[in-house]
Amino acid sequence: MDDSEYLRLLTDQAEQANALLSNARKWERERWVCQRFLQALNVPHRLEEFSAAEQDPPDVLFHNAHFEVFFVLDEGRRLNDEWRQELERRRNAYSLSQLVEHEARPRKIRAAELQNRLAPTLRKKAASYRERGIDIANLDMLAYVNLKREITDFNSAFAPPTEFLHQGWRSLSLLGPNFARVLFAHPTAPNFLRINLGRTVLLDIGISL
Repeated sequence: MDDSEYLRLLTDQAEQANALLSNARKWERERWVCQRFLQALNVPHRLEEFSAAEQDPPDVLFHNAHFEVFFVLDEGRRLNDEWRQELERRRNAYSLSQLVEHEARPRKIRAAELQNRLAPTLRKKAASYRERGIDIANLDMLAYVNLKREITDFNSAFAPPTEFLHQGWRSLSLLGPNFARVLFAHPTAPNFLRINLGRTVLLDIGISL
């Protein structure tokens, strides 16, 4: 494959990412996160096993799992804007060297600090759902973590998820480009979540939006 063919491939990938991040494909994007999560946990699945709930939340149904997906990004980042800009860069590039970027080295954070990144969204969702009379005890929360400025030290310990347990979710899990972890899962949660409770799965090949 020569440079021009590789540039075309990179542009095609950026076009696909932009399409997936559109409002029209919100559910497909959420399903993609769930598929990646199940793949990380080595849970067999087929496309036809996923469905949308009649009422949101949850976002994605998979057998007895009721996934509510949310994204965790660096402060100020918007994936839609990033990928629109990246698509223009790739379309306008004449060589691969034009796409080289020098970014600052990510700051290493402890696992407990990564866990803290979930708090603002979960507090907001818990309050909003209670106001709407939604029973959150049946929701399996799944955070898709996409951080560019920070990298997690998985040799450090996760903190007890006390606040999130008190909020009343059925389960809470994390998925990143190269890792997955079930932070907690109550006895009523799906079996594949309970058997993976407290285990960090590190992936050899990272895939992200």
